[in-house]
Amino acid sequence: MNTIDPADDGSAVAVIGMAARFPGADGIAAYRDRWAHGADPGPLLEDADAFDHTFFSLSPGEALITDPQQRVLLECAQHALEDAACDPAREAGTIGVYAGCGSTPYAARLRRELHRLPFADDWQIRIATGADFLAARPAYKLGLAGPAVTVQGGGATMLLAVHTAVQGLLAGDCDLALAGAVTVRPAGPDGDGSVGGCGIVVLKPLRAAREAGDRIHAVVRGTAVANGDDAGGIARQARAVAGVAAEEVVPLRAGRAPAPGTAVTDTTPGIAAFLDAVFAVSPDAPGGQSLTGVPAEGPYGLHAHVVVARPPRPDRPAAGPEEDGGWQLLPLSARDGSALDELTARLGQHLAGHPQEPVADVAWTLQTGRTARPARRFVVAPGTTEAAAALNSGKRRLTPSGTAPRTARPVVFTFPGQGGQHVGMARMLYRADPGFRADVDTCAELARPALGLDLRSLVDPRGEAEEEQARRALSTIEVGQPAVFMVEYALAQALRRWGVRPAAVVGHSLGAYAAACLAGVFSLPDALALVVERGRLLQSLPSGSMAAVGLPESEVLPLLPDGLGIGAVNGPGQVAVSGPTGLVQCFVREFPRPDVEVKLLKIATAGHSALVEPILDEFEAYVAALRPARPVVPVVSDTTGGWADPDDIATPGYWRRHLRHAVRFDDALSTLARDPEAILLEVGPGLTLTSLARRHPALAGPDRLMLQTLPHPADETPELSILLTALGRLWLAGTELDWAALHPGGRRRVRLPGHPFRRTGFDLDAVAAR
Repeated sequence: MNTIDPADDGSAVAVIGMAARFPGADGIAAYRDRWAHGADPGPLLEDADAFDHTFFSLSPGEALITDPQQRVLLECAQHALEDAACDPAREAGTIGVYAGCGSTPYAARLRRELHRLPFADDWQIRIATGADFLAARPAYKLGLAGPAVTVQGGGATMLLAVHTAVQGLLAGDCDLALAGAVTVRPAGPDGDGSVGGCGIVVLKPLRAAREAGDRIHAVVRGTAVANGDDAGGIARQARAVAGVAAEEVVPLRAGRAPAPGTAVTDTTPGIAAFLDAVFAVSPDAPGGQSLTGVPAEGPYGLHAHVVVARPPRPDRPAAGPEEDGGWQLLPLSARDGSALDELTARLGQHLAGHPQEPVADVAWTLQTGRTARPARRFVVAPGTTEAAAALNSGKRRLTPSGTAPRTARPVVFTFPGQGGQHVGMARMLYRADPGFRADVDTCAELARPALGLDLRSLVDPRGEAEEEQARRALSTIEVGQPAVFMVEYALAQALRRWGVRPAAVVGHSLGAYAAACLAGVFSLPDALALVVERGRLLQSLPSGSMAAVGLPESEVLPLLPDGLGIGAVNGPGQVAVSGPTGLVQCFVREFPRPDVEVKLLKIATAGHSALVEPILDEFEAYVAALRPARPVVPVVSDTTGGWADPDDIATPGYWRRHLRHAVRFDDALSTLARDPEAILLEVGPGLTLTSLARRHPALAGPDRLMLQTLPHPADETPELSILLTALGRLWLAGTELDWAALHPGGRRRVRLPGHPFRRTGFDLDAVAAR
């Protein structure tokens, strides 16, 4: 017996998606359920005149004159692509459409009622009902750029469409193809309702499907089409193409009940036969056929035959719970809010019924296999069960939804200084993301010679002893500052890989070096070396302190004794005083306003004060040796509070002033607030800058968006949950994320519910009766 392993056979074509609509079975899942139970088809195709015209951007008049066959085919084509987890906008290659239909009297009926249809003329009726345009309509409406070929063959139409699509794929006419057929016609001359059905499959060369991790339902091994009386000869031709012997092929439906839909005429029997064959070779089908042959006959001796084989085992097996990828972002989108709510409910029910489905595969399918539509919602969850619970809990527990703008909102990267760092910061991300890990490793290796330690031990310490050593090292300026820079730089690079491109950057004190590096002012080696040198110089100074005062700068200045200065102005009533430790402690202790909050900050140096003047010359000389460059990304200066001059920020003098002068983050936020669409994304541990932005009066308003990416040391929320929530909110705001970069190892596509249709009835008889 021939072993079916077509992995290296370039002629094999995979079935990666399906959609169907038959009497008693609106959808491929319902159709398969009826097939599995041997259920007879219903007498009529329910709601055959109902159609979601707004989804396909058709006016009510256009929808009314469009042949019901073409309406049904449109909806099935959309669901077939979704079943294949194929978003045409993301598909690298071209997608073709090969389809046929039955004959109906709909055009004649329209012409009889043309006097009641002032919006239509004979030419429009020809376009809306002509079989010539059957394949072109879904190609146009769904944005498919491959061939659009109408094939007609009566009962053999479905197999003829599959045959033609396979030939087109093998010839390179397209990279993916929809093949289908439809019949919708009145039940009888005087009968009410319609009969018929529709089926569409999505085909892709087997090699490409396996490489992409597609869900493969079956494999088309060979096809043949000819005219004549020798149906057996056509079957032999198909088997010869497939390279199999007659005894290997189990006849279709041997020992099975007739397939649903075979009682009706026109194209429907061929549709049902091919779908039956796909079901029959499924690994989980009863009987377990490996090969089956599908015959079909059309008028005047037209015969078609297709050999269908069991799909190969997945190249990417489903992950176990321990390999499932951890926290995942599940994006949902729909045409409008009501459709989004229905999609949410359907997905929640589906996941509740399929808890074994890896959540990473679910996320991958939603991220890459669905068109991003305006109404959006997302869920962040560590597993499928948790995702189902969130989806099924109602709107209150869901992550807020929103409508994506036509143009993505600009994102500003804000880099914090010291204060949020802690042992184990970004540990989950370091373990989960290879790109982030590589950038951290690079920084650690660059800094190791100067620091004499491995900064990775601060991010991912192993054991209690190493964690305690990391805690002591991180408390020093000399080590703490390079560690913060390393995490901020690696996180910024990860965000860029994931598709988040900064429109501008700003840093707070130490954070300005990560901002400058990202903007191109310093290379990574230079920026890291400068931060290490800065930390070394600051560590050499006498101890200093800073204190926060809840007053405006104008009210703090008259209260300052000699030796103290303003180190930072973070908001209208948020000022940091800087200077020698003794003076700062005395200032706090003897502050004359008991109604004002004054507190010491956990900072062991008096940055941005007169205490740093002894190191300024040496620091400036070090910067001069690095030769900074003009930025390629706009920078808001935390020294001036305005946009940094591109030439000035590339001078050593700028960085001298930056070290000595007060941080003007209040003014920097005011500058950024001038763009009402700007999103402030804090890139680093904690939410210091996010909190400052949320309290800033210029940034007040429900549409302002400030996001953190990593937790505060006291926050026990898993860091990947916080990070993915930030990405989800950016996606809601229109950011086009690079989903593949979130899954560097690739994932499998799985079957998930498609976009719900909001159908409206378009009954020509009702129009005629008016």
